[in-house]
Amino acid sequence: MIKRIMGIDCSSTTIGYCVLNWDTSTNKINFVNADYLKPIKVGTIIERIVDTRNKISKIIKDNQPDYIGIEEIISFMKGKSTAKTIIMLTTFNRMVCLCAYDYLNKSPELFNVMTIRHGLKVNKLLPKKEEIPELTAHHLNIKFPYEYNKKNKIKPESYDKADGIAVALYYAFKLSGKIKGKK
Repeated sequence: MIKRIMGIDCSSTTIGYCVLNWDTSTNKINFVNADYLKPIKVGTIIERIVDTRNKISKIIKDNQPDYIGIEEIISFMKGKSTAKTIIMLTTFNRMVCLCAYDYLNKSPELFNVMTIRHGLKVNKLLPKKEEIPELTAHHLNIKFPYEYNKKNKIKPESYDKADGIAVALYYAFKLSGKIKGKK
């Protein structure tokens, strides 16, 4: 039986997401798609949240996942954790969690970024953020779908997409028993 897993990496500026298929009979995990959404920056915070909620709800409905994993909020980011930043991140993250809840009729799984990186590492070294695209591509046996700007530089959104893939992949590994943890 094929089960669909969606992973979401959420922020107030870019929301990366990925869909994987997990064949429960063979335990094979296949890449379906990955993309990102840029929440609007105009309007009141409520208007921005409503617009993003509507777009995320459509993405979830269009992809019809059986499972949804979301990267948990980091409550402290050295050099970046102003109260305003954390409040904004929390607002968008929990709104995405509510969209997932509305679709699944249960809470999505939340995974800490360090837990994800530990679950995906291929040796004793913890992968760095910039290594996540190639690490996920390695695990899925795909060429990573980088996006490039006009100067042929990798767009920063490629890393948000990679983080969405990492969340989905970690969840797939957890569900399939490839890593220790509750199914």
